[in-house]
Amino acid sequence: MDINYNQKDKTIDIKDGLKSQYFMIKALMILNLVNALLNVSYISEDGIGFMQIIWLILGIVSIVVLYFFFFKKSSQEKIEIKTIERLTEKTVFGSKRMSLKLKNGKSRDLAYLKTSEEISKVKKMLAKIGVPV
Repeated sequence: MDINYNQKDKTIDIKDGLKSQYFMIKALMILNLVNALLNVSYISEDGIGFMQIIWLILGIVSIVVLYFFFFKKSSQEKIEIKTIERLTEKTVFGSKRMSLKLKNGKSRDLAYLKTSEEISKVKKMLAKIGVPV
């Protein structure tokens, strides 16, 4: 993961490939939703069967995941400093997960920060440029 501060543009440049991963997840969830709609729309004369219920559940899960990725997560690679609210840190299953909370309500995950040196380097850089840590 490569995180750099661009003083000229006052942006943080993040190169981690998260944009392409999010694009693939969104594309697969849209495909899954279309498939679920097609399978649920076919109702035989016997009524709603087990497979229609399964596809209905998969469609609902796809809608929830798409909402999450379109409205709650960001995959920006250039983030202006003025749009960053703060750096958040969570501990999940014993490992630290860092993300940038943006002013538009979204969060930008810093998924590939693994070592404590990388985490402290990012914290120092963000504190230096004025982002609350």
